[in-house]
Order: sequence, then structure tokens, then C-alpha cells
Amino acid sequence: MNRTSVIWEAIDSRNYKQALQHVTKALKRNPKDEYYLALKAYILSLQRKSDEAVVLAREIAAREPTDSRILELIFGVVLDLCGKDEAGKLYETAARKTPKDEDLILGWFWAMCTSGDVRGQQKAAMALQKSFPKRQYTLWTIVSCYLLAISDVVTVEERALFSTLASRLIPLVEPARSAEEAVLKARVLELLPTTDQLISFLCDPVTEKWNNLELATIRLDALVNSRKWEKVFDASITTLTTENRDDFESWKQMVYAATELDNQERTNTLVELLEKRRETRNGALAGVYYASLKTMETAFNAAKYYFENFGRQQCAFEDLKAYVEVFDAQKWLAFVDDQIIFSKSIEHATQSEVHILVNARKFHYLLAPDDKSFVEENILLYNKLLASPAFQEKLETDYFYGDDLIIMAATWLLEGRPVSSPVPDQDIVMLAIILLEAAASRDKHQFRIRLWLTRLYLYIGSFQQALGHYNVLAIKNVQMDVLSHYLLTRVSTICPTWKPLISTRDIYDSNAVQTPYHIKKIYESSAFSQVAGCMEFGKRLSESVNKGILCVEAKRVARILGMKMDGLAINPMLRSTKWKENRDFSVLYGTTREETLEDKYRIGPIQTGVWVNALILRESIIDELLTPDKRAEYTLSLKELFDKQDLESLTHVEKWSLETVLQLSGIADSATAEGVAVFQKTLTERMEKYANAKSEEASVSWESLHSLYIIVETAMVTISSLDSLCTIWATKKNGKVVSSIVACKKALQAVVDGVKEDAKRLKLRRDKWVRDSVKRISELDIVKKLDVGWCFKLE
Repeated sequence: MNRTSVIWEAIDSRNYKQALQHVTKALKRNPKDEYYLALKAYILSLQRKSDEAVVLAREIAAREPTDSRILELIFGVVLDLCGKDEAGKLYETAARKTPKDEDLILGWFWAMCTSGDVRGQQKAAMALQKSFPKRQYTLWTIVSCYLLAISDVVTVEERALFSTLASRLIPLVEPARSAEEAVLKARVLELLPTTDQLISFLCDPVTEKWNNLELATIRLDALVNSRKWEKVFDASITTLTTENRDDFESWKQMVYAATELDNQERTNTLVELLEKRRETRNGALAGVYYASLKTMETAFNAAKYYFENFGRQQCAFEDLKAYVEVFDAQKWLAFVDDQIIFSKSIEHATQSEVHILVNARKFHYLLAPDDKSFVEENILLYNKLLASPAFQEKLETDYFYGDDLIIMAATWLLEGRPVSSPVPDQDIVMLAIILLEAAASRDKHQFRIRLWLTRLYLYIGSFQQALGHYNVLAIKNVQMDVLSHYLLTRVSTICPTWKPLISTRDIYDSNAVQTPYHIKKIYESSAFSQVAGCMEFGKRLSESVNKGILCVEAKRVARILGMKMDGLAINPMLRSTKWKENRDFSVLYGTTREETLEDKYRIGPIQTGVWVNALILRESIIDELLTPDKRAEYTLSLKELFDKQDLESLTHVEKWSLETVLQLSGIADSATAEGVAVFQKTLTERMEKYANAKSEEASVSWESLHSLYIIVETAMVTISSLDSLCTIWATKKNGKVVSSIVACKKALQAVVDGVKEDAKRLKLRRDKWVRDSVKRISELDIVKKLDVGWCFKLE
């Protein structure tokens, strides 16, 4: 096995120290070998020795290498540590030197796709098309110009320029050989100032022969935007009849066009088609939409027809709720209640009969917020449905729609709506948990119940119970980016835990590898309509605010648990990221007019990009405490955030932790015995204040744990930082400062020991609170009517 293979084997096994040793030996024989120098820079970056890696990578870049192996290695280093612009120049310079090296320019193109650099991608594609005028490269250039034109990195003038450039290249690849190429042309024409050329192309029989849904959608949008209502009407009819697609958007635009035209012939055609298609879901719903544009009475009658025919489907409530809110509530509720008919009895209800019952109860939830009997009625109905074939005969993995009765009962309580038997405020959350647990014990895969239980257990500070329900959900891949916040919000300061945190972080590492691979396959297979979506997907994951949050949380968890920090260093450049919000906060069912339950039972303020940037700066100050220039830069940036008062996403104790690190930065600049003593006094007083304020709470709460863990973690950071500063001042032989630092450390450690004792006492109080709560709740009439069949235990 040659030396290069040995080095890569060590890298693949993450034995970076051994890999660096092999590279060093190779460089002793040939100190100027650019490949081994590039390997060394790459390994240093993997070891998070950023400064050394950047210096070496820039030295190699200054030599303007054209070897693809070297470019690949230093590109990754420069991209990670210096950004897209500097990384892109490596290939651009090499391509300028060797414009006829197709493999190198192709490597440049793929590197730009990998990094998400749309401007660099367009340059590389143009270089390919210019030097090697193949049809495939021309198509890639059109796609790249289109992607750049719709990106957020160009000016208005540039957007027009690249749109025009793409449109002028299209004749070079005509006629279109596939629907994908036709969609690409349509997307480019969409960017032009006028829509005439786009509409002409989309309405051409040659284009229509592809019978492509995306082309049909673009055509409809273009006609609507140009207000060509005759053509909108005709295009909608074509989609609904000739192409035989029961598409609600086409129905909606057809209705709107007929209204705008105000032409009796067109209106008659619409009414006739609605009559023919009223037995289909979208046809009936289109009838409701059409009626809603006329009178209240016609809308009510159309909604009645829809519910009579489709009330036995789960979609009925979601389809109609936007319309019925303006109806007479009592009249509508009386109607839907009349539709609840069982062939035998509720205990023998079929699946469709359960659906219509639950849909009716959802309308009660929506339109009768003062119904004191709502919760008890839902519980009684749910108990009876447990004996029905709809529940008894369902597969274990099936979703039982009747569970929504319990979800509605729980959220009704959580919203604070009236009930016939009043529930003390201190018991509402626990009562909701008991209701949901009763349903969860019978329906393992009811995801809304599991999400609610995950949130509520976290809210009362019981992470292990929350984790149990979260694990049942078996959330995977991109779902973790969207839903993991239900479990992992502020996890490092509620229950520092490693496995669920790091397994979620892994999806972002996978994205960095898998998305570029898929983009390459999409280009090679000419599936051009998927390029923009795939690149946007990769970008949203790489810049996901959830990713930033978990990077910070992983480092804090490792610190609190005393784990090694290898591979957890946070790149300060991340704070320049335009963080994308991918998290879904709308899954939890039930809202009042004034306040959403997501707001009411959230674990602190939503952690935004500002939260991420503030914590990145905090970690950067800690890491660079003994490097004055860098620390000064990060300290200034964090102070600017405070000056802007832009920290609403942080809790009070999180802000205090940031302020403490800023004070540490000040001590590192100019420590005095008096200054350290003042710092000690202020810090210990604040720590005791936060600890006492929360540890005295009688109930379980996430705030108690959050405050205690923040205090402990901040103290750990401070003590570790003071150790480093103590060493520096000892070398300067300043005994007074050293003595003050040692005294500060001892005082902090004493407070930390006290906080840990508080935490133990809190655990005992939590157990007693749970027992007392369950005892009180078991005496409530609501619980007595619930067939619980489940044992409550809080960890």
C-alpha cells in the first residue's frame, strides 16, 4: 500500500493525528510537493486547526495550481474557513490558465454546485459552453443563468441581464426533446418583462402535446397574471376536461375568471360543469367557493351539500372551515349534528361514521368556544368509540380519527376555555397529559398526540418522558429539521443529552454529501425542472437555523457532561449565514383567536438566527480568550447585538450568561485585583439570585432546570477561563491578580456546589408535586369519566 493510500485510510477512520504524521514524513522528502501540502492543509482543517489550515491553503493557492486533486483539497478548506468567493477564485484562476482542460472546468462546475455558489456555477457553465459547445453544456448554461436570475445574490439589473442571456441561448437547443426542456424554457420565459412570448409558447399545440402538469400550472399562472380571463377560463376547462385532472386550483381560477368576465355564456358553462362534477370532492368544493362569491345563503347551501356528500372524509373540516366561520354558528352546528347517523349505534360505528362524528365535533370546537360541556361530551364519545369496529379492527399502524376527540378535549383545557367542572390552573397541564396518555396507550402511532405529549412533558421539565414519545414517532431525515425542535428546544439547559442531539445533527452532514451527488445526477439525466428545487433544498438545510442551534447545543452539552470537544468547534463565519427557518410550529392542533397554544406552551422565546449568532459569538470569545485580536472582534460584535436590543429570542438567564462572557473578555484585556473582586461579587450574587428564584418554585417547570443548568454551565466556562488567565498572570508575577482569580474560582465553585444541592432538592419536590397533582386530578369529574387504563409515572 503506497503512502497516499495509508494517509486516506487514516483520514477515513478519523485518525487525523496519524494521517498528519504520514504527510509530514512525505514532505520531509519533498517539501514543495503541492499535493502533500494540500493534504496537510485538509487534515489541519479536519483537526479544527483553522489558522494553520488557512495559511497553508492560501500559500498553495498563490502558486495557482491546476491539478484537480490539489484544487479539490484546498477548495474544501478555503470554502469552509474563508467563504464561497475566495474558494471559487481557485478554480476560476486555474480555468483561465488552462481553458481547454475540460475535466478541470467540469470539476469547477461541480464544485460550484457542491458549494451552492450560483454565481460561480454560471461562470463555470459559460466556460464549458464557450470552450466545448455541446448541446448538454448549453442546457446547463441556461439552467445556471436561470438559477442565478432567481437567486438572492443578484441586483435587479443583473436579474434582467441573466434572464435575457438564458432566453437568447434557448434557440441553440430547440426544438425541445423532452417535457423537462419545455419546462426549462417556460421557466426562463417567465422571467422576461412581458408574458406574450410565454403564453404563446405554452398555448402552442406542440407544447400541449407533452401533457405536463407543471406546464399546465405555469400556463394558468401566466394567464391569470396577464388577466387574460377568456384564456384562463379555456385553460382551466382544458385541464379539468380534456386533461381530466380534478385540480382545485384550476377550478378556483375558472370560477374567478367567470366572475371577472361576467358573461352569461361562460357562467352557464361553469354552472353546467360544476353540476356534472359535484360528485367529486374538488368539484363540490369549487361549488362552495363559487357560492361564497355570491350570497351567504347560497354559500350555506353549497357547504351543506358538500358536507352531506363528503362529511365522511377526514378532509371535510379542513376544506370547509374557511367558509363556515361567517355562517350562523347555531344553524350550521345544528345541521352537522343532524348528519351524525349511525347504522346501529355509536358502539358499532364504522370508519366513515367516526369521521363524520369527529368532523362535527371539530366545528363545535371552532364555532362554540363557550360550550362548558364540550370536554366531557368528547370524553364520553371517545369511550364509546373504543368498542366500535372502527377502533377494534384497525391495524396497529393505522391512524384512528377518533383520537382527535381527546386532542380537542386536551387543547380546549390548555386554551383555558370553560368546562362544567372547573379545573385549577396548576393542574391543567397535567390533566391534558393524562387525557393524551390515555389515548396514546391505545393508539401507538397517533403522531399529533405524541407531539403534544413531547411538548407538554418538556414544558413541565420531564425530558425522559418527552423523549419516550418522541422516539415512538421515529422521525427521520429531513423530518428532523422540521420537527426535532419539539424535543430539542434548549435541550442543553433542560436535560443535557447527547444521542438525540447528535443523531439530528447528522442529517446536516449527510446533506453536505448527498445533495451535491443528487444535483450532479439531475444535471446528467437532464431532469432540469428538479435542479432549482434540489439546490434550494440543500441550501435550506445547510443554512437551517435548526442546524445552527444544534451546533451550539452540542458544544454546551459536551461541556456540561465533561465530554471531549473534538470536532465540535464552531466556525465563527457561521454568524454571517442567512439562517433559513424550516421548523414547523403549526402541527399542534387548536388555537384561540388571541393566542396560539404554540406561544402559550413554548419552551422560552423562539430561538432565531439572532440567538444562534449571539451564542456563536459567545463560544468564539471563550475559544479565543487568549487571542486578543480575534477576541476583540467577537466581543465588539456581541456588544453590538446588545446595543441593538435585538435579543428577544433569549431568556433572561441566557442574556446574563452572555454578559458574563463579555465581562470575562474585559478581564482578559486588563485584569486588576479590584476588578476581579468586583466581578466575583456581582457574578456570585446573580447566580444565587437566579438559583433561588427558580429552586423555590413549588411545581415542576422547564424554567427551573433551565436556570440551574445555565448557572452551572456559565460557572464551568468562567472557572476554565480563569484557569487560563491565572496561568498568564502567574508568568507576569502579578501575585495580587492571581490571588483574586483563585479566590473568585473558589467562590464560584461554592455557588455551583450549592446549585447542585438545589437541583437534588428540586428533584424531590418534583416527585412530590407529581404525586400531589395526580391525586388531585384523579378526583376530578372529568378524569372519573375517562376510561384511563394507564399508569402515570414521571421520571
